[in-house]
Amino acid sequence: DEDEDEDEDEDDEADIDSADEALLDMLGLASLDVADDPAADDDGHPDPQKLTSSEISILVESNQLSKEYASNSFCIFPAELSIRSEHMRKITDELVWGGDRMQADRTHETIQVYKNGAMEHRRTLTRLENFVDCHKEWKQLCRGYLCDIVSAALGQRMVLYKEKLNLKPAGGSGFAPHLDSPSLKVALGENGPQNFVTVMVAIDDMTEQNGCLRICKGPWNEENHVEVIEPEKDGNPDAGGRAGAIEDPTAENLSFANIVCKGGSIVAFNGWAPHRSASNKSPFSRRAVFLTYNPASEGDFREQYYRRMDEMRNEWRESVGLANRQQQLEDEKFESCALATVPK
Repeated sequence: DEDEDEDEDEDDEADIDSADEALLDMLGLASLDVADDPAADDDGHPDPQKLTSSEISILVESNQLSKEYASNSFCIFPAELSIRSEHMRKITDELVWGGDRMQADRTHETIQVYKNGAMEHRRTLTRLENFVDCHKEWKQLCRGYLCDIVSAALGQRMVLYKEKLNLKPAGGSGFAPHLDSPSLKVALGENGPQNFVTVMVAIDDMTEQNGCLRICKGPWNEENHVEVIEPEKDGNPDAGGRAGAIEDPTAENLSFANIVCKGGSIVAFNGWAPHRSASNKSPFSRRAVFLTYNPASEGDFREQYYRRMDEMRNEWRESVGLANRQQQLEDEKFESCALATVPK
């Protein structure tokens, strides 16, 4: 009867744990269920997050990651240290769809999508920042395991400076060529850390079609780096006022390697390595998390960084007559609630 049908529908919905599984269920494909053994991945290998410090060190040394990083300002961690892609998708879905329980700085962009034979504009969530401490598993991952392996590769203890989750939906734009260190120093200047390494974890498979990360390898550092554009004075700290952009003629003379990799793969590159990405031309999102670390010897500045960035963004918004960050968050919340009532 009707009540039994409703119960069956509720049971079916309960089986769908993520947006990825919902899509697979709709397409009639295999489930993305994680293996029954929580300590093993799909191939029965041990969960890398359960490795001891000595086991991590052995893998780092045997793959000569420290040497590769010193020579190329970049390294790819071996598959034995990768994170299960199912786990990455799960905690990403929990963060994105967690609502008010997941406090994070959210950025929405208007992207163009092709639908029903016509191009249309759609307001879409594209980036989250400052979220690590609102989610237990993200906190354990970013402050624990990932911090441990990058510390082992660099030969010194590192601490988390900032985090960014790029969702890059279908049709989402790429990033122009840039360096990280100049922009990372803007908030705190000489009073903050001076050396940075970014760790990227692919959540979905990265391909050329969906706009994978692209790196220009080399022995880059503060004394040996490409020239960057002088940022706009009093400009938007997330756009024209952002330091580190590389001029097109300079970028054209650089050789960028495509980092094509599977979901769960981990790479690291230093703050002076030129990098970029293209737009996502695939029909699916290309999600990745970028975590910036600095040497623990320079201090833990994460809270100060986000506090100062909020101040800079509000100062810029006020200077151009826009709402401050708090008002923007309230507007985005109102917009999300309104969109939630639109039939899908």
